[in-house]
Amino acid sequence: MKKIKLSSIIILVLTVLLVTACCNCGGKQDNYLQGEIVVVENEPFTRLALKLNNNSIYFLECNEKLNKELRQKQGSFYSIMFRDSKIENGFPVLIVEEALPVNK
Repeated sequence: MKKIKLSSIIILVLTVLLVTACCNCGGKQDNYLQGEIVVVENEPFTRLALKLNNNSIYFLECNEKLNKELRQKQGSFYSIMFRDSKIENGFPVLIVEEALPVNK
């Protein structure tokens, strides 16, 4: 009887460890990209974007305050932290959480 209890406990502990080791447990993953802040498209429909070294362009979707700040920093290099991305009209869009200047 003792062996059955002990083996049941071991199996239960191993199962719990396996499940917790394989799941992200709802944690959010931060993603970062570095590049130059640019404004693309024509007036009056300009959009804020991040241009990478390989000339890839990502539109940036951020709150109004950050948008205004980044528009004033065109040509500067930033590290962009984003939580999510999506595709709009065939172009990648980053949902920006934070932007930090990069000294070059």
